Amino acid sequence: MTQHQAVFLPANSRKFKDFGFMKAYLSFKPDLAEERHSFGPLITIDDAILKPGAKGFGLHSHKDVEVVTFVVQGEVKHIDPKNAAHTGTLTAKGIQVITAGTGIEHNEENNSTDDELHALQIWFKPREHAITPSYAKKTLIASEYTNQLTCILSPNGENDSPVVQQDAFIYYCLSNTNKTLSYKPHEESRSVFIYVIEGQVIVNDKTLTKGDGYGLLECKNIDMNSLPDTELLLFDMGKN
Repeated sequence: MTQHQAVFLPANSRKFKDFGFMKAYLSFKPDLAEERHSFGPLITIDDAILKPGAKGFGLHSHKDVEVVTFVVQGEVKHIDPKNAAHTGTLTAKGIQVITAGTGIEHNEENNSTDDELHALQIWFKPREHAITPSYAKKTLIASEYTNQLTCILSPNGENDSPVVQQDAFIYYCLSNTNKTLSYKPHEESRSVFIYVIEGQVIVNDKTLTKGDGYGLLECKNIDMNSLPDTELLLFDMGKN
């Protein structure tokens, strides 16, 4: 991305794709504008709605990527034909991470035939190539993320979160009132990226709405005003 202290990525600059069974807004892709190629190790946020009963792309493979799924609404079914322990369902608000490493094959389906599935698929570059594949998941507790930022993914298991093989943390908040959220990155000279799932949040006098992204380089601390009925993710990342 272009080296600015702050970058605003409006929702309407994402790429929209209709796959038939799924409609998705893609935040980072190589064919988008330069600032939307990636943000540090963050290389994908696909914000998707799957139709009831949607069977996904079918079995497909990944290699050398960290594949994170966050369920906003509904229930996803994860299928791993080579490891029955990795096959199962995840409800809102749940997160799963797959270290693809040397190679995995999987599929993700909408587990409901009645309700839509709203999920974010998030990819990170791994800290190194050819890592042994792994899988982890967790369903969040409302009291931990309501009106506060809670760690839901980390490289070190912070807050009993699933572990990602990259210097990256994800925090989640769902606010039901006007709330000031303060955040200090784990170390100096780190990048912070905010993605608004729903609602409005004000950062540095900038009002962000659904689908907007806002990135800060070398962020020392940040204060946000989250309005009622707002959901957001905050990414705290190193430079890899």
